[in-house]
Amino acid sequence: MPDKKASIIGATLRRELARMKSRPMYFILTLGIMSFCYIFFISFFSEGQLMKMPVGIIDHDNSKISRQFCRNLDATQQARIVMKLSNFKDARVEMQKGNIYAFVEIEKGFSEKLQSNKRPPITFYINDAFLTAGSLLLKDISAMSLLTSGGVQQKVLRAKGVDESLIPGIVQPISIDSHMIGNPWSNYSDYFLNVFFPGVLEFVILMTTVFVIGIEFKERTSRNWLRTANNSFSRALIGKLLPYTAIFICLGFLSNIILFGYLHFPLNSSLFWMLLATVFYVIACQAVGLLIIGTLPVLRDSVSIVMIYGMFGFTFTGFTFPIEQMAYPVRIFSYIYPIRHYFNIYVNQALHGVDIRYSFGSYVILLAFILLPAIIFFRLKKAAIYQNYPIK
Repeated sequence: MPDKKASIIGATLRRELARMKSRPMYFILTLGIMSFCYIFFISFFSEGQLMKMPVGIIDHDNSKISRQFCRNLDATQQARIVMKLSNFKDARVEMQKGNIYAFVEIEKGFSEKLQSNKRPPITFYINDAFLTAGSLLLKDISAMSLLTSGGVQQKVLRAKGVDESLIPGIVQPISIDSHMIGNPWSNYSDYFLNVFFPGVLEFVILMTTVFVIGIEFKERTSRNWLRTANNSFSRALIGKLLPYTAIFICLGFLSNIILFGYLHFPLNSSLFWMLLATVFYVIACQAVGLLIIGTLPVLRDSVSIVMIYGMFGFTFTGFTFPIEQMAYPVRIFSYIYPIRHYFNIYVNQALHGVDIRYSFGSYVILLAFILLPAIIFFRLKKAAIYQNYPIK
């Protein structure tokens, strides 16, 4: 009997592999999208931290001190002065074009006021539409402004005969020693890719699951699919989804290898727990896809639902806004997304390295998603047998 069941599943599996071979769309859905994401974003973030971002300068003073300030700013890690502008209007136009991320305006008489302790302002404008670039440039420009002021003050104190050992305490009474705990490299990929890769994978799994079953209904081939499985719908589902499960698990493993191996993301626990979470995550996403196509066994409608569901996936992961700060009626929707529980495991195991028992609940919830197809099992089976839904 087990051999007969295996042969039935094997026949369905061979049928699905033949369909995959005959349709390029299957390879685009399963391998093409994720391969493109891996190649594109790895090359896009290959430099790591953003460096040498274009900055403009409006120097009305053109003194020795203002020129020294410009050279020092250009020597910082994040800023690179690419143009010198004559007025605010031209600088604003260049920023609106996207040619510069920030510009600094130094007023006339800056050097004279600075040496006479009249506190001349250094005005800078930053395009915070680019959050990361704006934040890094704000830090460098602010630091360079303080250093310029301190350097001039140091020279004035020396000229007044103040003891050399007392000058640092007068210029900077409090020394700031800052350490970034979560991301000391200021590498944006650390924030982005660990959510983006599983998020795209979830979307691809949902779309593929809905498509490969929905196309059977649309083309009226579902009865042939069932006959191949000896009219056993459960074996028909297993045989159909098994090759995609294997492909997506391999893609998930590859994502972990890229993050923790190639990109050297922090991994403070065993890789086994992340790989196990990946397996559960793939199966959970397929279960959600089955629930969607079973609820509406019409390909076009199910694809629309997948688009909406997938679009909110990043939000309910906590990627764009902290889940804890959302209103409770909205927050509860995060539990219907497998990626939320996968990300909890990632934070606990990879980032914090806590004991596995603290992630046990997230593993159980991912496994619980596997029960979802039971809700629509008979509805989906009837749709496959009677083909009584409109072709769209």
